Amino acid sequence: MHLIPDTPFPELGFPFQVTESADGRWLAVSCHASGSGGGRVVVYRLSDLGLWEQLEFEHGVECLAFHPSRPVLALGTEEGDDEYERQGQLILYEPETRVRATLAFDDVGVTAHRWSDDGESLELTLSVPDTEGERDGLDHYLACVVDAETLTPGPRSPVEVDWNAPERLPRIPDARAHLAELAAGRGRAWAPRDGVTVLEPLCDGRVLAVLRSRTLLECWSRDGELLWSVSVPDEHGHVGRQVYVAPDQESAWVPYFVGDSADRRTRLLRLSLTDGALIGNRELDFPVDIVDRADGAWIARDSRDLFPGPQWPPYDSVVFTPSGRRLAEVPLGECDSSYGFRVRRSPYLLLLRGLGDSPRRELLDKWVSRVTPDGVESLFPLAWDSSVTGYLRSGPAVYVDGDAGLHGPGLLHACHGPTGPHVLLRALPGGEVLWAYRADAEVVGLDVTEGLVHAVTRARELLTLRIGDGEQIRHTPTAVGGHVFTPLCLAVSGSGLVMIGTAEGRILVQAP
Repeated sequence: MHLIPDTPFPELGFPFQVTESADGRWLAVSCHASGSGGGRVVVYRLSDLGLWEQLEFEHGVECLAFHPSRPVLALGTEEGDDEYERQGQLILYEPETRVRATLAFDDVGVTAHRWSDDGESLELTLSVPDTEGERDGLDHYLACVVDAETLTPGPRSPVEVDWNAPERLPRIPDARAHLAELAAGRGRAWAPRDGVTVLEPLCDGRVLAVLRSRTLLECWSRDGELLWSVSVPDEHGHVGRQVYVAPDQESAWVPYFVGDSADRRTRLLRLSLTDGALIGNRELDFPVDIVDRADGAWIARDSRDLFPGPQWPPYDSVVFTPSGRRLAEVPLGECDSSYGFRVRRSPYLLLLRGLGDSPRRELLDKWVSRVTPDGVESLFPLAWDSSVTGYLRSGPAVYVDGDAGLHGPGLLHACHGPTGPHVLLRALPGGEVLWAYRADAEVVGLDVTEGLVHAVTRARELLTLRIGDGEQIRHTPTAVGGHVFTPLCLAVSGSGLVMIGTAEGRILVQAP
């Protein structure tokens, strides 16, 4: 596999804090790029900026600093309910030996630390949640000194903290600027990147990418050169993490959400795929989930993606032409994130519709349905067996036909429920199960090429299955250069390149 973009520090995503060892050998960076809500610290060799080791933690990393004279890294973690509980750890790590030592706290978080001048101890600031409601929900803090040799904590005492005091600020105040400077010193460019949540390969070899935030859409050449990028129009809006590409591949529609979480509305922006220029827009009063078919018709569906959940009926969804002309409005009923069912290369408008009388939309019976000019036709339930009941969360899907070696058209889709994550091949239109593959972790990306199914999971693996029988051919970690990347999506290009979007903001490319 190779990386797009191929720039330094590909493991980071967005950095928070950075520190260097006193001997000038080691660089440590805390960042959030795991996609799992935990913490990550990446350690590099300063000599060549090469990856040495990545450290992952169940808790978020709040602080890190090297010993004043020795190559020993101290970091503090914190996790727990803001109001009722807190846990934390102080961890000492020696890069040369890769040895760790941990001091755990089961009632407080390690919010900050500072080495003593002689390096014999660490002064910790511990966070305590306001369980009694005496501080309007704000934490209070305790000071504690820990012996660095034995990791023995001393007594705790209340302390008032001025976070703007000079001694409280990181020694390297701007992590991003520092990393960019280090890269520039070696003749290379670096900038932080958000996770790549959607990939859409184009027929000419270019690939479109939607990022988690800040970037609306970007376009890369087949050689990994950034051709153009469109930033979000307003820092207060939210990227929709979707894109609809018109069949002529000259333009694309990208949803952009405005308003707060309780009243989110959508601006649909039409962008030229030549240079990313804005060439049209539409506005809708609801947060949009896109459904499309290969010949160009597409639907902007009311996704009901609001918090708190909407207390009003769903809006009618709007059917558009590729240019954005309204064709019709159609009622599609309840929806939420568990109904996400974007089907690649489908000649039909396929989606999930909730049927039944449950008061909770996520527990309605989800049916694969087809929208036609005559209305909405229910084809078959998402649940593939009578024993599969309760909450089902749909995943990515792909339409397959006889060219894939099947006797007729089929629907390949991922699903996650009480029986675990699965990839299934179903016959169309009746939904007969041709095979079902039980995955070890939730499938987040899925596509098909040359009789093979490619899927990536939250276990950071790329699975390859035979489309004829679902037999696993291989599974490999989504790794490049010693780092296992966290996949968020997958697509296969027309030339057979398997492309994986990652939480670290990189695209992994594997040749056929």
